[in-house]
Amino acid sequence: MKNSYWQPDFEELRGREEARAGAAVYPDKDYTPEVLDFLRSVHGKIRRDDRGDYYYDSVCTISLHFLLNSRLPRKDTLWSWYDYFDRERSESIYQTLPPLKDEAFLRILDGCSFRWDAEAVRHSGLIFLSRHRKEVYSALEGFLAQRLEAHRGMSDDELRVFLTPQHTWSDSHLRRQVRRLQIRPLDADQRRGVYERFQSDYVRATARHIMDQSATEAFWKRPPPELEGLRARFKALVETLAEEARRQGVYVTREAYVQSGWRQGREGARRSRRKGYNGRRAGRLWPDGKADAYQFTVLGLTPAATLAEVKVAYRDRVKHYHPDQGGPVDEFIRLQEAYEFLLTEVF
Repeated sequence: MKNSYWQPDFEELRGREEARAGAAVYPDKDYTPEVLDFLRSVHGKIRRDDRGDYYYDSVCTISLHFLLNSRLPRKDTLWSWYDYFDRERSESIYQTLPPLKDEAFLRILDGCSFRWDAEAVRHSGLIFLSRHRKEVYSALEGFLAQRLEAHRGMSDDELRVFLTPQHTWSDSHLRRQVRRLQIRPLDADQRRGVYERFQSDYVRATARHIMDQSATEAFWKRPPPELEGLRARFKALVETLAEEARRQGVYVTREAYVQSGWRQGREGARRSRRKGYNGRRAGRLWPDGKADAYQFTVLGLTPAATLAEVKVAYRDRVKHYHPDQGGPVDEFIRLQEAYEFLLTEVF
């Protein structure tokens, strides 16, 4: 039996869609006001906290959902979005663009057939451009370079304090110290200096976002190309501090640390603590001779109990003696004091 289902003429439907899309665009009309209104609706609300920092209040990532709800030509913008993501980048047309990728939004508008003033949009302060990004990175580089040079020229006493109050025994310790120096957030005056470079609150809020990112280790694992040189300088600072530490005699290699009596004494104390009560508390008595044994009795244990057994006994008893469960307050306090005594004084 022949299939009686209706087969649509796809070429005809495609022609209708293209004709409808073309009819929705008016080449003589300037759509710049519509573009600015759309950006103002998604980027225009910024708040400022008591410390003077700028934050997104209702900023949204630009996506297809917002474009279709705007007054921009729907069909034209939709197909431009589709071409940009699905065909050029193999991504979903529902991909969203965060504020740091505002220039991708401008490239999509460039592919649209309607007329709009790109310079007016770029100078509106409602988008974050590459020149803004370079200004933020330039300010970060300047402030962090000052911090780096200050530690490179530290005095002997300052260097001893920076390394440790005792000894540093490996390059990993120096790297940790320098990394903390590198990711330390900018202070209020420095952040204010970055904000003064911009005229738009939206751009300031985006700059604040970059400054917060720069205070994380993830940012410096793969920093932007503009800050690669600064990261290399911080790596070189580790070698400089190691040389200064050797010169002052406060640098101990890992091999020397492992063989040192200072290390043996510390590790011996750690091993004795790990042995628990059985290894070191058997002959230990407090001034009254029975204080620690009494605390074990409160938990229903003997002085030979381990730390794990103390914790289990405490959890079981606190369920019955807690005032929220109707238990007597004095018994709960006695249980709490015994548990805290065993944790702080015995274990």
